[in-house]
Amino acid sequence: MAMDAEYSSEPATMVRPRNHHVQALRGIAASLVVLSHAIDVIVEHRILPEWFRPVAFSIGGLGVTTFFVISGFVMVTISYGDFGSFSKSLGFAKRRLIRIVPTYWIATFVAFALYQIAPLSREPSIIELVKSLTFIPYPTGPGMDMQPVLGQGWTLNYEMFFYALFTVALILPRRIGLTGVFLVFCAVVAEGSLVKPFSNSTPAQTVLTFFADPIILLFAAGMAIGVLKHHLGRRFVLRYPFWIAVALLVAQILVNIVFRIPSRLPFPEVISIWIAGAVAVAACAFAAPVSGGRFETIAEALGDASYSTYLFHIFLVAGLKMVLPITTVTAVFFVLAALLLSNLFGLVFYRTIERPISALLRGSPIRRMPLPARVA
Repeated sequence: MAMDAEYSSEPATMVRPRNHHVQALRGIAASLVVLSHAIDVIVEHRILPEWFRPVAFSIGGLGVTTFFVISGFVMVTISYGDFGSFSKSLGFAKRRLIRIVPTYWIATFVAFALYQIAPLSREPSIIELVKSLTFIPYPTGPGMDMQPVLGQGWTLNYEMFFYALFTVALILPRRIGLTGVFLVFCAVVAEGSLVKPFSNSTPAQTVLTFFADPIILLFAAGMAIGVLKHHLGRRFVLRYPFWIAVALLVAQILVNIVFRIPSRLPFPEVISIWIAGAVAVAACAFAAPVSGGRFETIAEALGDASYSTYLFHIFLVAGLKMVLPITTVTAVFFVLAALLLSNLFGLVFYRTIERPISALLRGSPIRRMPLPARVA
């Protein structure tokens, strides 16, 4: 998700590497999540067959996968020289909280208010609101998955778990810290797999099984890419990395559609999505430190705003669904409008609210942020 924009949100006085291609890929990942929810609305209106709903889900899953891998990669990249320092660890934790909490709280309060005004399938309590704001997973009902007041905020629970673990790792020497994070992830997933067969509850009904989901290994995959980039980055530079990554993501979506068509053979969908997302991030990670063409420049700007886009797009999709009659004729327009409006809102919110709040909390001057420079 999550959705860290460390490359773009640090003060200019701080030396932070900016991988233009990874940042552009973040914009694509956010759009995949928006696309998944827009397609789900089309299925809901029976314009697409019901078997297409899992395809929409897999598209969103591909976006989340990409976000998680990027998060692991970015944390290693920006902190590689900070290990073995308690003060650097505290600084990292502070930056993460400033980066994640304010925007998430705003979106959560908006969602909570809307539920009170027009309760639909659920009406969250104050206790649920507090748990959501403090990143404590909880089930929305008996036998149901864990989901905070802001539905898509479930990914932030995993992100904060990762950040907490990484904060502790930064206190240790780099080799021990990084190895420790890998081992903890593996141990948590292994423990969850042992608990599951002996539990009568579904995996998402306890905090343990929620955090033991193998999805957390995507952070570890991103970290591994970051370590490899540090050691091999100067010897191995990939050409056209962004377009290779986009091609991989598109191919993954097409494969999912083909294998979801009724009567087709079963397909290891989750593993395929994880591989595609990880390889796409790796391709962009091993890119030359220059920005790309016009489309990639736009995607990079959307990547800067991807956190806001991710958190608020569901409101745009729901609002568009209410005002636009969805028919066979207007279905494509609905999807395109959802993508355009969600990204546009994300850009505006990022530049006018998210980024200024982050700068204010960091005590740094608020600067107008130009669009990424285009390299001819």
